[in-house]
Amino acid sequence: MPPLVRKRGPLRRLLQICRRRWRRWRADIHLISYPKCGRTWLALLIGKSLALHHGLKVHNPLRLRDFAKPWRNIPYILQHHDGGPEFLQPEELGTDKSAYAGRKVIFMIRDPRDVLVSSYFQKTKRNANYQGTMEEYVHERRGGIESIIEFYNIWARNRQVPADFLLISYEDLHADPAGELRRVLEFIGYGEVSEAVVEEAVEFCRFDNMRRLEAGNAFGTSALSAREADDEESYKTRKGKVGGYGDYLNGEGLAYVEKVIGERLDPFYWRYIGPGPAGKPVKEDL
Repeated sequence: MPPLVRKRGPLRRLLQICRRRWRRWRADIHLISYPKCGRTWLALLIGKSLALHHGLKVHNPLRLRDFAKPWRNIPYILQHHDGGPEFLQPEELGTDKSAYAGRKVIFMIRDPRDVLVSSYFQKTKRNANYQGTMEEYVHERRGGIESIIEFYNIWARNRQVPADFLLISYEDLHADPAGELRRVLEFIGYGEVSEAVVEEAVEFCRFDNMRRLEAGNAFGTSALSAREADDEESYKTRKGKVGGYGDYLNGEGLAYVEKVIGERLDPFYWRYIGPGPAGKPVKEDL
């Protein structure tokens, strides 16, 4: 096998790492969440709003960084999971957030119980990198409830590092999508966006329409495409519920998860401490 062919794999990975680092350095605004917190929904709301506001025809409004061009006065927004925490044990998570100094960070959260359940289906139905049962996944240390809690806690301790920090919860976005979208748009410098644009973006991003877009792979991206059209558990837009974990977690498994949350979760996320579903408003004690 020619040397170039043999090196193509490592070279490609090196280029991917370089591109990721450049994008993080380039970004004005970071949209960060642990996987399965509803970030795709929020990104589409932002992307649709920007497209409507600027009168742009965008094939994939989910790729927020593509809106930033030299001839457009649009901030470079990068959505990511801050290092793939779903594949790490809690003690392996990065704790140094100095790279975000001088940047804006939108940090999206969701009830850790719902995140855990949704993460299980992501790994078993979409990525196929976990073969155990839900009961086993409850105690999984790599990307399980302990990793979720530690990821939240690290950001709670570092929320003063960015130049500006906005906390958004899935539960609040679910209860008032227009109001929460307005908060995000103001944070990224788009307070002048019209109510008509906000309303149209919210309507476009309704769960049933996102499910339809995913079923048809409308944007041509794995970020919003079903793995098995006849299996709703394989969809990115799987349930769209608050407190849906109650359909899957119970007994000893639920008791263990709530024990970890109660004992370890930073009080900054006070709304999730105690039995759910969590419907309390976010208390931004910054």
